Amino acid sequence: MFKNSKSIALALTVAGSLAVSGAQAATSASFDFYKNGGGTFDSKSTELSFMDNGIKLTISPVSASDNPKVTYRWDGIGLYAGGLDAPELNSSLLHSPGDALLFTFSQAVSLDSIALSLWEGNSLGALDKATITTGGQTYALSASLNDGGLLVDHFGVTGLIPAGTSFVLQAQGSLSSFRLAGLDVTAVAAVPEASTVAMFGLGLLGVAAVTRRRLKG
Repeated sequence: MFKNSKSIALALTVAGSLAVSGAQAATSASFDFYKNGGGTFDSKSTELSFMDNGIKLTISPVSASDNPKVTYRWDGIGLYAGGLDAPELNSSLLHSPGDALLFTFSQAVSLDSIALSLWEGNSLGALDKATITTGGQTYALSASLNDGGLLVDHFGVTGLIPAGTSFVLQAQGSLSSFRLAGLDVTAVAAVPEASTVAMFGLGLLGVAAVTRRRLKG
């Protein structure tokens, strides 16, 4: 009887190990754009790419203008739509909803924190307003999520916005003007591959076969 128990335990351990090996441990990445790479004056490009802890982030402009650019200087990332447009994420009475940035990640992630510079507020609430859109749903960055930072405001959004590979940060309201200062994300753990699940099933069948042989013996 004892030998049977050991054989079953060994088969279950092997099968379980095969299943676990197909999943990836969660990986966190932090992208800091405030005083970390940008120059004194804005650079302009069609997109920017960054890499941290194996996760790639690409930032692209979203605007109604013909040739928008992503801008990047010491205090963060904005958008330039051409002409006399200020190179931040702007929204006004004549331009609402306003400028937006598209975040594209190399794998599915959940957003943990969004940092914004030049963010303004007063005793009546935030003058600047912004939303995050993903999967066809839009979520407001409300004052209750804001840590009220002196130079950079961090919005904690862990568990509030569904995971995905693409997100849009958009300026809202009639007086908004700010920049993206940083992003903290966590990669979503991968689901075991079909081959791994199949091997797990074979392991369980092996357990059943061993058990039957032992009982007949």
